[in-house]
Parts: sequence; structure tokens; C-alpha cells
Amino acid sequence: MRYILYSYPDCASHVVRMVLEELGATYRDEIVPMHEGAHRSDEFLRLNPRGIVPVLADENSGAVLSETGAILNYLADQNGQLAPEPKEAQSRAVFLQTLFFLSNTLHSDAQLQYYTERYVGHDLAEIVRPKIHDRMRSHLKMLDAAIGQNGGPWLLGSGLSVCDFYLAGCVRWALIAPRHAPLEAEVLTQLPFLTKLLEQLEARDSVHRAFDAEDTPRSAYFRAPIRSNWTRDASGLPWRVL
Repeated sequence: MRYILYSYPDCASHVVRMVLEELGATYRDEIVPMHEGAHRSDEFLRLNPRGIVPVLADENSGAVLSETGAILNYLADQNGQLAPEPKEAQSRAVFLQTLFFLSNTLHSDAQLQYYTERYVGHDLAEIVRPKIHDRMRSHLKMLDAAIGQNGGPWLLGSGLSVCDFYLAGCVRWALIAPRHAPLEAEVLTQLPFLTKLLEQLEARDSVHRAFDAEDTPRSAYFRAPIRSNWTRDASGLPWRVL
């Protein structure tokens, strides 16, 4: 077994799962209970003291990584796929810039959208949340323009990259996952390049396998119905989105 993916259904680890499936990588799942009040094992906390997923362990190299963007970059480099090679200086610079934007800005704002009360308290949440929605719309508009400028169909142009999977995950969380006032799906009607990217990604076998593995609706990004915040798997543990 090459990789161990420490995961929880419909969390950021799902982006890593899609990439592992796209690469055809051999990996084993270790489900980490992430619901409120769940105990994280001492073994897992040694891997990531923050106690969150995803974490990826590479049994070949001995590397253990957390942080979604770092894991995606590592997988691309280790497998020589889904990212420009480091020697391709200009393309690599654009790739890294995009990956860091997705990690530091888009993903962070998606988390702020979902966990608004955690960041600002209940009294301010209803004031802050519309401003977060404005930020998310602005981010998605900028990314849609970038896809068009690059000639599409993918975020970096003609070549599929880990950035496309990361972008799709963030869009899903913004449109489907939030407990309060998800971003309206109609926003995508004004973003034709992004919509086309999502449609093409959603049709890939790797994405089908990833969603099937987590028993998540295959219509993954913008056509799936909004679900309740909690469902339960066969073990009775709740699945928490994002």
C-alpha cells in the first residue's frame, strides 16, 4: 500500500481522495471521527496535533503531510502528473500562485462562510455572512475569468491539474454545505467557464469513484440538493460537511 489517507466524508479530505483516484494511486482509508465531541486517537494527534483531516502518509517515502494544498502539491510532484514540472518555471509559478490562492483565500473564506459563528460569534454572524458571500462571488468571478483567459477548459488552461479538484471542492462547500444561507446556485449562471469546468470534472470516473466511496450524491457540485448537515453511516457516526 503506497498511501494512507486519514479522512472524513465530505470534508477537505475528499479533494485529496479525488486526486488519488485520478492518479490511480493505491491508498488505504483511515476514517477519523470528526463530529463534535469525538475522540481523536493519540496516534492521529501525533500525525497532526491540530486533530483535523486531511492527513496523508506516504509509506514509500515516510512523509506525513497535513494541509490540503500541501498534500495536493506533494502528490502531483511525486507522481509527475496534474501539475507543471518544477523545471517549467513560468507554468510552475502560475500553478503555485493558483494553488496558494485556493488554499489561503478561497478555502479559508469557504470555512468562514460555514463556521461564521465560530469566528465572530452569533451576534455578528448575520452581519458578517453577507460580506463573506460577496467575497466568494468575487473570487469565483475572478476564477471564471482566469479560465477563459487561459483558454480552458481547466483552471490553468488545457491541462487538468490538482487545482481543478480543489476549486471544485470549494465550490461544492460554498453552494451546498453551509448550515446557514448557502451561496445561491444561480451565481454559476453568470460564470460559464467555471460551470463548464465543473461539468467536465463531474463526468470523470475518478470523481464518480470518490463520491461513491463516501456515499455522497454523484451530482457533486451545483445540481445536488442541499442535504441536512448531518447524516449517518453504517457505524452510526454522523458525517459532518466541510
